[in-house]
Amino acid sequence: MKIILIGAGKLGKQLYRAIVLNKDLEIIQWLDRSSKKTRTSEGVPVVKEIGYFKNIDLYLLTVTDKSISTISNSLPKEAFVVHSAGGIPLSEITQKRAGVFYPLQSFSNDRNIDFSKIPICVESKVKTDLIILKNLAKRIKSSVFDVNTKQREQLHLAAVLINNFTNHLFLEAAEICKNNSLPFELLKPIIKETFEKLEILSPKNAQTGPAIRRDKKTINKHLKLIESPDLKSIYKVFTLAIQNNNEK
Repeated sequence: MKIILIGAGKLGKQLYRAIVLNKDLEIIQWLDRSSKKTRTSEGVPVVKEIGYFKNIDLYLLTVTDKSISTISNSLPKEAFVVHSAGGIPLSEITQKRAGVFYPLQSFSNDRNIDFSKIPICVESKVKTDLIILKNLAKRIKSSVFDVNTKQREQLHLAAVLINNFTNHLFLEAAEICKNNSLPFELLKPIIKETFEKLEILSPKNAQTGPAIRRDKKTINKHLKLIESPDLKSIYKVFTLAIQNNNEK
C-alpha cells in the first residue's frame, strides 16, 4: 500500500512510526513543512510541498481540523483523501473518494503509542475504499470499527470528556498538592484504581465520594478550601450532576 502522509504533528509522527515499520506499507512522501531534513532515517523523502504520483493508494491527512478542507482541495480530484480527525465530518473532503481514519487515542510528544491497543474508526464515501482503510488499520495491528460521521462526532465528544477534561482535573489536583507541599505521586494509586475498576464496573456503579453520599458537611468544607473561582464552580457543577444522575 502506497501512502502520502501529510502532517507531522503528534499524530503524524506516531502514524509515521507505525506505518514505516510495516514492510507491506510504503510512505512515498511525508509532508513536514517545519523539518530541515530532506529524508527520514528510514529513507522516506520529507517535503514542504505535496507531490503528485500515480498509483497512490491514499493521501493521509494528519493536520489541524481547520486545514483539512483547504489541503484536500489542493489534492487531485481522483485521489483517495483521508483525514484523521474525530470531530470533522466526512463531507469536509470534496473528493469523490473520501475517507476517515480516526485513531481513538490521545497523542503526546515523547511518548510512543502501541497501535495494537488502539481502536481505529473508519468511514468512506465509496464502499470499496473502506477495505483499504481496514487493511491499513490491520497492518498496524489496530482493531477497526465502522463508525459514521454522526457517531464519530459523539465519540469524539465522549473522548474529550474522559481525557481532556479529566486531565484538567489532574492539573487542578497537582496544583493543590504543590501549594500544600505534597507530592502528586500520593494520588497516583487512586488515579490508577479509578480507571482499572472500569474493567469490571460501569461508571455509574463505580461512582463514590461525598456527592453521591450527599455528605453536605464534607462538600461545604471542600468549597471553603477551594480558592479558585473556576474550580469552585466545577466542584459545584460536578456535585450536582453526580447527585442528579444518581436519582435516575
